[in-house]
Parts: sequence; C-alpha cells; structure tokens
Amino acid sequence: MFMLFRKNSEAGDAADSSVNPVSTRHSSPRLKAIKGGASRQTPMRTRSVVATTNDDSVGLVLDAIGGVMSALARNTLDLPDRSAEDCAQELTAWQRHATLGYPIAEGDSPAAVGINERDWDGLVRAVHGIRRAEHRHVSSTINDLREALWACVETVHKSVQVDVHTDKTAEVQVSKARSALQRLHTGSIKSEIMGAVSAIEGALQSRKDQHKQRYVTLATKLDRLGRQLEEARRESTTDALTGLGNRKLFEAMVPRAVQMFSMSRQPVVLLMVDVDKLKLINDMYGHQAGDTAIAGLASALTKVFLRQSDIVCRIGGDEFAAILSNTDWKTAETLARRLQDQIAALPAPHPALEFQVGASVGVAQLELHEELDEWIARADRALYKAKQNGRDRVCVAEGLVAQFES
Repeated sequence: MFMLFRKNSEAGDAADSSVNPVSTRHSSPRLKAIKGGASRQTPMRTRSVVATTNDDSVGLVLDAIGGVMSALARNTLDLPDRSAEDCAQELTAWQRHATLGYPIAEGDSPAAVGINERDWDGLVRAVHGIRRAEHRHVSSTINDLREALWACVETVHKSVQVDVHTDKTAEVQVSKARSALQRLHTGSIKSEIMGAVSAIEGALQSRKDQHKQRYVTLATKLDRLGRQLEEARRESTTDALTGLGNRKLFEAMVPRAVQMFSMSRQPVVLLMVDVDKLKLINDMYGHQAGDTAIAGLASALTKVFLRQSDIVCRIGGDEFAAILSNTDWKTAETLARRLQDQIAALPAPHPALEFQVGASVGVAQLELHEELDEWIARADRALYKAKQNGRDRVCVAEGLVAQFES
C-alpha cells in the first residue's frame, strides 16, 4: 500500500537510477542462447554476450537484471563494517553498469560501454560478497541471541535445583523435631527443635544467597540482552546517512497517527519533502555532494520540528516525511516555510555548485473519515504540484483548504 510514497518528479528526472530505462533502448546488442549450460566441473562464470536478431530479448534480460539489483539495493542490511547505505550505493552503481553501461567508479571514463565490455564477473562478485557478508552477520546475531536465551533457561534451572535441595534439608530437620515431640523426650525436644530452626534458617539464608547471586547474574545478562535488542531495534528503524527515522519507522507510525486522530479528533498533518535537483547534483558533482545535500536537509528538519511527538523520517533517496500531531495545516505551512529558510542558509554541498539547493513541500491535514492511503496520496499530490509550480515551494493539499475557504 505504500507504493504512493514514490516521488512524482518532473519529466526531466525520469532517468533516475531507480528506474530501468533499458526496455526503451533499441540500439542495445542482442543476446544469444548458449547450448549445454554451465559445466559441473568448472565454477559458474558469466558467459560472453553475443549479438543476435532479437532486441526485445536483450531488453527483457537487462530489465530483469535491473529489477533484481534494485530489489537487492532496497533491502540491504547494516553490517559491522559497512552501512546499509553504502551497500545500497554499490549495488545501485552495479545496476547502472549492468543495464546502461555506466562506469562503476567516478574516476572511470564517463562513456557508456556495450554489453560485451561490461564487467559481468565483477557484478556477480559484488552481489555475492555483499550477500555473504549479510549472511554471516545475521547468523552471528542469531547465535548471540540463542546463547543469551539459553543462559536464561540455564539460570532458572539451577535456581530450581537449589530450591529442591533446600526443601529436602528443611524437611529432614522438621521430621526430627516432629519425632521428638511425639516421643515427648523433654531433654531432646529443645535441642531438636532448635536444630530444626537453625537448619531451616541456614537453608533459607543459603537459598537467599544462591537466589541473589543467580538473580544478579540473570539480571546482568538480561540487561545486556535488552541493550543489544534495543540497539538492534533502533538501528532497524534509523536511516544510516541522516540519523532520522527510516521508511520502516514511517510505515509503523503513520497508521498510529490515523488511529489517534479517530479517537482524539486533534488535528494531524503530513508533510512530504523532496530535495530539488538532487539528480543534477549527483550527476554534475558526484554522489558525495548529493549525500551532503541530503544530510543538510535532515539537519534543517531537526531544527524546525523540535517536539518529541514530531515524527521525521527519510522514506527514499531524496524524499522525507514529517508527521505532526496536534498541528493544523496553517501551522504546518508556516513551519514548512521556516524549513525552506533553514535550507537556504545551509552551505553549498559542493564548492563549484552554481545554484541554491532547495526543497519542495506538500502539506496535507488528515480529514474526518479519510483513509490512510488517500491522506498520503493528497500529500504526494501537493508535493508534485509544488514541483510543477517551480520547485522550492510549499503547497497545501486540496480538500481541506477548499472547505475552509468556502
């Protein structure tokens, strides 16, 4: 249902890296089937591509490769030595190389190469390396959690054993005291009773000490596990580049905003924010300059939306969203213009940049009985309208404004 988050960019941005335009190319070489397949005695290697007479076959194959690489780039994981953002950028670079022939490194020749000249073996190695590192990381994390949970089970088991041993000791002493009372041997009653009391007190103290030590050990392990799980949860909902919430957090929080509105009727506003001309910055000045522009917008967002209840997330490459509770569309529009002032005051992401980095903002206040999808769609349409009106603008979604003015 969150396909509506996709940016409605202008026609000039239609060649963005997330879209595979290969199917529209008619000058691509053509693939030829190779008989026999891969040999079992030799490791799998990418076959050379030979031109045939079927343009559509090449387009379909490259479309499939581009789709697979795009899916891999959207679902990368944070690794101990690499962030998910870095892995996604590497996979995206290989996707462009495979589908369009673009160079892998920025220092390489900018000219696109044909299918036969593309580094297919390098593509396989890159994907295999990232997936193998992710597999090792996930396996290690699961093993750590398994060991921590087993430590909890083992600690409880040992505590139960201490209880059984203490109960048997106390039962023996109480039995002796009961026997002395039944025999009415006054000389032995006092000694047996006092012995039983002493034994029970000693057993209880031993149980208390044993439990205390076990509980301290268990609490330490649980505290460590809790911190690890909290850190893992935080990392899974945090964007690596900006430190803001990621798309996963947005998808979890936006339905809650709708549910809270249905109960409290307090106004809630959704802002969709998009960095203007980010593709041009990436193409002309490199992805590092583009990342600087994205990080700058994130910094400006944190300076404007200061409340703990404000949910600010990066939901795409250059797309951000903010959910503002107890806020109407007029206040949100004022905050959006303040955000643009903050962005205008940011330093240029590259010394040679010849234009001011800006951002377009779409604002939509949730209406009574409005569905979640429509709310997001109205905010998205408002953002697209801000783009159409010349970028670096704030546009309030239709619907609520029209009712207010009428």
